[in-house]
Amino acid sequence: MREVVYVVLVDGKTIRVLPQEREKNQGPTGLERVGKLVEDHAVFAVAEHVGHVAVQQAIPMAHVLLTAANPLAGMVASVALASRSIESDKTIGVLSVDQAGVRKETLDKCEREFDASGKDAGYPAAGGQAGYPVYLSPAGRERLASMPDGDLLRAVRADESLAQLAIACRDVGIYLDLGSPESRRQAQAQLAQDAPGIERRPPPAG
Repeated sequence: MREVVYVVLVDGKTIRVLPQEREKNQGPTGLERVGKLVEDHAVFAVAEHVGHVAVQQAIPMAHVLLTAANPLAGMVASVALASRSIESDKTIGVLSVDQAGVRKETLDKCEREFDASGKDAGYPAAGGQAGYPVYLSPAGRERLASMPDGDLLRAVRADESLAQLAIACRDVGIYLDLGSPESRRQAQAQLAQDAPGIERRPPPAG
């Protein structure tokens, strides 16, 4: 199976609330949970300058790339920045710290199925919903320069030149944005209405 290198996007807001998150939860932060998810892989983290030390502490094996802009607002540009630092024959998988509810076995399943497919791009999907991680093969990575900046998943799905794989996945952690309590509530409410067949389980606190 082709090696997957993960690109983890970390915005400044996440870094600023880390102390409160750690105090409130008495457990690992979202950033630490994502670090644990990808600990068996090479990792390139893209973060605002304020996040350098925190990212290295939470994901010690990561190569940290710094940007002046919010990596989540300019997601395609942030992923392209990381991609230029990664060997061209590698597949990349893209996560943000807001996807901290994903299970390790879910990543393993997505990696296996995407690799076996031979497609340019892949992402988990169920019940009309799609989520992260987004996977790009070496051929798919070449398209990054031509994509409009913004949300990577949206740009990938809109690119008709990419051979794409929607990976059947029931893990609710894929589809929940854990960036804030409000975004968690909104995502859970939407899933309850629009996505039958997705597993129901409480996301981790944070």
